[in-house]
Amino acid sequence: MISSSGAIRDLSAMIRKLKPGYEIEMKTFKKDRGIEIMKAEDGSLNIKEFGFRSAEYHTSTDDFERLFKEIYQREFPRSHEIRYSVRRTR
Repeated sequence: MISSSGAIRDLSAMIRKLKPGYEIEMKTFKKDRGIEIMKAEDGSLNIKEFGFRSAEYHTSTDDFERLFKEIYQREFPRSHEIRYSVRRTR
């Protein structure tokens, strides 16, 4: 678990180091809302949002931070700690 205050900064750094074929999954404490970020072979990112809104986004690493902040604030408005895991894509 990571604190919500530094989550955007920490996850932005993790995304830069993430290898293609892996994903980062973030969920609330109750595991009812979350975000999955998958890195494709070409270096682009696929972001899957589930919870308040269900949507998928495809973006480059350069445009990631702006989009991620928007999604993060929508899905985790009152969360203090976020569960996260890094795993190989299914």
